[in-house]
Amino acid sequence: MPALSYFSVITWFAPKNVVLANLFGISSGLGLFPVTFDWAQIAYIGSPLLTPFWAALNIVGGLVIVMWIIAPVMYYTNAMYSSYMPILSAAVFDNTGKPYDVSKILTSDFLFDKEAYQSYSRVFLPVTYVLSYALQFAALAALITHTVAEYDPVPAASAAVAYRRSSISSRPSEPGLENLMDAEDVHNRLMRRYDDVPVSWYIWIGIAMTATGIFVVEYYPIHLPWYGLLLALAICTILFIPIGIVMAITNQQSSLYLICQLICGVVFPGRPVANMVFVTYGYITSTQGLKFSSDLKLGHYMKIPPRILFTVQLLATVVSSLTQVGVLNWMLAYVPGICTPQAINGFTCPIARVHFNGSILWGVVGPARFFGPGAIYRPLMWAFLIGAVSPVVVYYLGRSNRHSFWRKVNLPVMFGSLSWIPPATGLNFSVWALVCYLFNYVIRKRRSEWWSKYNMTLSAALDSGLAFGVVVVFFGFVYPGWMDGFQWWGTEVYKQACPYKPVPEGEVFGPKTW
Repeated sequence: MPALSYFSVITWFAPKNVVLANLFGISSGLGLFPVTFDWAQIAYIGSPLLTPFWAALNIVGGLVIVMWIIAPVMYYTNAMYSSYMPILSAAVFDNTGKPYDVSKILTSDFLFDKEAYQSYSRVFLPVTYVLSYALQFAALAALITHTVAEYDPVPAASAAVAYRRSSISSRPSEPGLENLMDAEDVHNRLMRRYDDVPVSWYIWIGIAMTATGIFVVEYYPIHLPWYGLLLALAICTILFIPIGIVMAITNQQSSLYLICQLICGVVFPGRPVANMVFVTYGYITSTQGLKFSSDLKLGHYMKIPPRILFTVQLLATVVSSLTQVGVLNWMLAYVPGICTPQAINGFTCPIARVHFNGSILWGVVGPARFFGPGAIYRPLMWAFLIGAVSPVVVYYLGRSNRHSFWRKVNLPVMFGSLSWIPPATGLNFSVWALVCYLFNYVIRKRRSEWWSKYNMTLSAALDSGLAFGVVVVFFGFVYPGWMDGFQWWGTEVYKQACPYKPVPEGEVFGPKTW
């Protein structure tokens, strides 16, 4: 019953009304009616039970200001020709209002064909796509400024003591460390009974995997040189600690996705496949690194021997990689129309579509054609300045009073979390915030003992139940074909993405020359 997921009941009353679909639609609108009965929709951007409520308020603040106020104003005033496209879509469009056909501007070797591009069309972005990019620009600048402003460098002496106290090789007999065992964390003391993982194990695996990556990019027609791979890893290494600091406090990860696309588009223009691989090594490495750190932390608290944990993680990485490649190839062979709007049972690949669109924007067309002189989206560059300056203003507004409202404002979270739009919609954020309020504010305040004991367990149970249920439904009902032709009012959900200003047949919108 898709209506349980896409419970856009307001659009049911007038399914042909484009304005209602834009404002209250779930799959292609802003989702201003925050009701759904699907945990997959609620936890689309992560489990709301694991995020502090004050951090959720930052996200909601950004949602209301940017997506509920600025986006409709820009859309209905046709800013940047946005009215000729759906208000929210994971696709990018040509000047006829149709999804951009990137095959028209690529050579047989998947490289940029400038003449074909000039004879076809510019790439146009839906207004929420535009704002999402602006927010990601601001989030990257805010991440650096916020980290410097909020977390002062530790004095050298204190840093030395902190290092000695955390080092397993430290001895209580060293001067100034007589009370080390009394000051040390209880988990560290209990974990001392196990042998730690030698640093050399990580170094050798890192060297081996880097060499494998260099072989892949050099041997296969990816069009990314070996030093491009090292550049992607360097970006991840430099920004990993600031991202980790924000993640540890708010459970919201600042994304390197866009900056990796931007840098690769500047350094290696006209290479879409290279752009996708560059983003994978830069952005995904940071994401997986944070998850790996989280696993190590959990193993530390659960008193799992470090070497056993290391071995299990290594084996799980190999098994999951092979499994995912196998499942991917199986789906490409056996799911009709996969990753297209006509795909059966919703296999439209929204996240993969956004990744593909990014390779078009940054890898094929290139940043210069989007943000250079005379470009439609050049004003987005101001977002870098806004993101860099605003954390400093917030820091000085809140430094005088430790209980000030401004002390709870975290701009990297406010800006960066909305980068999920698209493919996420406003509903995924608003209903997520409501559930977070219910559990992490109301229940935590009124039933703190229940919250302390069961909140995390409930989150894990809902995620696990969802995963198990999806497998059962797919292989039990969908894949055997039992749902073919099955239709009733509960399956009729208005999900069509319509523009506010349709382009007349045979005409185009946008600048005539570029």
